[in-house]
Amino acid sequence: MATIYRFKFSEDFLPILVEFSTIHQYDKPKDFKEAFEEWKDNNRSLITKETIRLENIGYEGNVFNKMYKSARYYFKNKDRSDKSNKKRRVYIRQDKDFINIIDRHLYSIVDLKPSNAFDDFKTKYIDSFENECLRIGEFLDKQQTLNKIKKTYKNRYFLLTKH
Repeated sequence: MATIYRFKFSEDFLPILVEFSTIHQYDKPKDFKEAFEEWKDNNRSLITKETIRLENIGYEGNVFNKMYKSARYYFKNKDRSDKSNKKRRVYIRQDKDFINIIDRHLYSIVDLKPSNAFDDFKTKYIDSFENECLRIGEFLDKQQTLNKIKKTYKNRYFLLTKH
């Protein structure tokens, strides 16, 4: 049998502990502790069942202490907002040839700030720059396109100048 490093509460017990934590989320520490003691007395059979289960799978610590700390320091402060409806933006990959052109330019420059180097790149490689703007411009507006290319350039600048 595999060694258990994290002893989790059962699916029957966990929602009850989380509900307690949510109800007493804004209590002062002293009030929270008193409420926990009362909750412990009211749910004695459920707590006993969970204690036996945890001890049977090898938990050797104080189960009441584990419950209190989980309720007080974890579940009480847990963010319960719905994160499932957050829409991710579509990733647009830079053209490998364009990245090679950026790298070639970066190897040729000497002692330029990233912003000045980018301006120099735009003037020296205007055709490649405009082609990449057109390609990415199909997915993004003009400002987002320029920002994406600039960010790629500066990331490559720092990658290549760091070594």
